[in-house]
Amino acid sequence: MSNKNQIENTHQCLVCSSFNLVDIFCEENIPIYNLHYFDNRIQAVNAEKTHVFFVQCQDCGFLFNKDYKQLNYKIEYDANRSHSNTFNNYLSYISKRLTKYFNNKINKIVEVGAGDCNFAELLSSNMPNVDFSCYDPSWKSSEKKGKINKIASLYETQKEYPDLIIARHVLEHISDVRSFISTIAHEYPEYIFIEIPCASYVLKDNYHYFSNEHCSYLDSYSLNTLMGDNGYCAEFIEYVFNEENIIALYKKINDYVFIDEKKQVQNKNIANRDYSKWKARLLNKINKNDVIWGAAGKGVMMMNILNLDFKHIPFVVDTNPNIARKFFPITGNEIIHSSQLKMKMFKNNKIIAMNKLYLNDINKELTQLGIKADVVYIGDL
Repeated sequence: MSNKNQIENTHQCLVCSSFNLVDIFCEENIPIYNLHYFDNRIQAVNAEKTHVFFVQCQDCGFLFNKDYKQLNYKIEYDANRSHSNTFNNYLSYISKRLTKYFNNKINKIVEVGAGDCNFAELLSSNMPNVDFSCYDPSWKSSEKKGKINKIASLYETQKEYPDLIIARHVLEHISDVRSFISTIAHEYPEYIFIEIPCASYVLKDNYHYFSNEHCSYLDSYSLNTLMGDNGYCAEFIEYVFNEENIIALYKKINDYVFIDEKKQVQNKNIANRDYSKWKARLLNKINKNDVIWGAAGKGVMMMNILNLDFKHIPFVVDTNPNIARKFFPITGNEIIHSSQLKMKMFKNNKIIAMNKLYLNDINKELTQLGIKADVVYIGDL
């Protein structure tokens, strides 16, 4: 993720250059980084704050934070979700989808923003003859591990000559998405694979997706517009993971010109009164000392926009042991590992899950822990 293109308070669509934008959502005093947890509560409640102002292009549907300043992610940052069986099964599906498509026809893959490298390792096990170069500027050092070369930097001017570029959950962190695609395509790879949360899901009352870290959301139309302008045509596009994400594979076609065949259906503006009603409904349903399950970015954002600090929700549960005993930015909620939950449960606690897809995982975990409690998805409150 590059921080070269600092874009602030733009009034033009960063995909199709249209000026036909409508205001969607704004919020003050939210964390700069959702996944920057703190070692003590004093640091956490004094974390630096920022604001967001999302708009949507009425011509291509691109949804973005017009006041965003590109982050550099030079912080301690934990986005690991490998402790969830549901998420691991999802990664396995994507890996098998790509493996079946390429069927030993490629030799080199570059993954940008590779994070924990779990996907690269999974894909490498399915493609043992393929070389991988994984780039991420947040790593402290570079290293070689089997067929995977981990490089602690941006992929910008390197000479890798990949057949396939993978950008999973990177575009949502990028403001100038057109320049970013142009940059990662500098060696003209034949294929680019993209995974990104989609705008239509965010607009279905999922206000906790409007974080500062995630500044860009696309759907199939705006994604095709973006990639088509760079000479790439879609091989497949799927809405996956409860239609929360899009996965799409694009192929470079010489002299390809994207044709705007239809106008994007306009999305209704999210009025302030609807946001206020949503907040009021949830605050009426969430009781003091209820248990929130899910300490990833969406959980952090939800606690912040609802102003549910540690005095109301003392702790949040997660299965990732690396973030246990740390604290949410601004609200100061403590993160506890699921193994510690039983000793903190009260008779009338209900457990509120931040992601509907993880309900089965949570209930299985509770059974193993010997805990009987009502579990409800926060979107169903």
